[in-house]
Amino acid sequence: MADFHPFSTREHLARTLLTSLWALIPVLTLGLGALPLMIHATVRTRSRAQALATVPYGVSAALFVTFDPDVSAAYETVFGAAMFFNILVGTGHAFAIRSRVWRSPDAALVRPLQDRQRALLAAHRDERAARETARAIVDTDPRQALELRIGRVDLADRPFPDGGLVDVNNVPADVLARRLSLSGERAAQVVRTRAATGGFASVDDLSVTMDLPPRHLDAVADRLVFLPPQEEPDPDRP
Repeated sequence: MADFHPFSTREHLARTLLTSLWALIPVLTLGLGALPLMIHATVRTRSRAQALATVPYGVSAALFVTFDPDVSAAYETVFGAAMFFNILVGTGHAFAIRSRVWRSPDAALVRPLQDRQRALLAAHRDERAARETARAIVDTDPRQALELRIGRVDLADRPFPDGGLVDVNNVPADVLARRLSLSGERAAQVVRTRAATGGFASVDDLSVTMDLPPRHLDAVADRLVFLPPQEEPDPDRP
């Protein structure tokens, strides 16, 4: 999925051009503009590392100000090295930090939203894959599905993630009410009916038997499974 960008293509190109010109200041000024550029970058980024990196450009600027070609040939060589440093190193440095220096506040706000979107989409894909795997177990090995407690969203200690499947024949009435959008009375009726009939076989069986409105279960049909009903332990039985 392509990254969303808060600027239009034209605005993005203009921004790239202007920030590139900013980074070329050391070249365009023969090194004289390197120090002001680095000071500007330090103010914009509020970075201690950038402040320390600005010091060599300050030394070079001092050499520019005090340069006297009549002093010595060695001094002239040092001056040339300082100019070379400001032009080449300064330009590379400027291009390396320009995205941080000219970071857009809008982009900074959008990035966390993008990260949340990607995380939610990934979780959605994982949940759907988990449902498909769990449903395959339900279809091929119901006994194993019961042992893994697939669809038992009412139990907190289930060992197998099933992506939110609901075992209509075994979950309690309050879960049916929430997951199937039923009233408490209607959910209790579903529980009584499944006990009397030996459980429901499918979404259509549930819908027809309970006389539910057409398409009432459409939104949750892919999350419903129908495993053999299990007897609930009697707490009064020794």
